[in-house]
Amino acid sequence: MPTIDDSGAVKSVRKSALELLAGLYMFPQKDASLAASLKPRFPGLVQKDVKDCLSYLGKKGYLSVHRTGRRPATFQITPLGIDIVDGALNDQGIIPTRPDPAALMAKKAVRSGVVAYCRQYPESFNGDDEIHIDLLDQGMERLLLDDVRYHIWYLAGKEYLEMKTHPASNGVIYLARITARGMDLADGVLSDAGVTNDE
Repeated sequence: MPTIDDSGAVKSVRKSALELLAGLYMFPQKDASLAASLKPRFPGLVQKDVKDCLSYLGKKGYLSVHRTGRRPATFQITPLGIDIVDGALNDQGIIPTRPDPAALMAKKAVRSGVVAYCRQYPESFNGDDEIHIDLLDQGMERLLLDDVRYHIWYLAGKEYLEMKTHPASNGVIYLARITARGMDLADGVLSDAGVTNDE
């Protein structure tokens, strides 16, 4: 049982934890690190409260929990957790995000564009650079390559794409191939609050 006795505070801690992890989406974090980051905003917060919130978020599917032997667990946001942070989904147990419709529409446009590009080449793994160029050609001139990689990770986490990485001289290349679920999404058979505009 959490020591925070106000349900609004608990919901706020959950939201803040998701927001912190969204900024570190590729880097799993320990509960102690998250507790230290949340403490300035929630002075009465103790590590037990953070563990309770992380347990809740993990059980909801908003976080993945990684355990290795006797080491402390680490927590990483999932694409479903990203949807909560973006305001694409709401949950009664988390303070709702004040949606930024323009930002969410821009993310959906990129995600839909990535899926559409990969749909054209269903048997191939497509490089992040070629997807990036295609999206730039569609008028998304402020889009960075790292943004494309983020959206590939997001779509792979929802099983719309298969993702793999390949070392390169200047870092890592993300490769993406569409899955059957991704084909359904591209073909309009499926909809997703974080990708499509028809929800």
